[in-house]
Amino acid sequence: MADIEPITSDYVRIKRKMTTMFMYMSPSTETPADLKAKIHLVTKVPVTDMKLFIDKNGDVALDDSKLLAEQKVENDQELYMIYRAAESDEWEKLEIGESKPAAAATS
Repeated sequence: MADIEPITSDYVRIKRKMTTMFMYMSPSTETPADLKAKIHLVTKVPVTDMKLFIDKNGDVALDDSKLLAEQKVENDQELYMIYRAAESDEWEKLEIGESKPAAAATS
């Protein structure tokens, strides 16, 4: 029987407010624009109304024209997303909700 190689896939976690999306990606062949197209399929938000950041402060936006690998995006990395505000040219503030610790069981 021939050895079967496992299929490996890279993914990123894309966070916006209280939502986290897991998206498969290929950093050596895909750009942030490709990720936005995948996000659009789920959210129906136009790609022109999304921005992706590599840092949670919103200081380093990803360049849609460069490969993810060129921008040091790696497997299992968190990216941060904002939308353009409705009926506006302004962008919403980058807000990432913190998960709350589970309540301790009482006996």
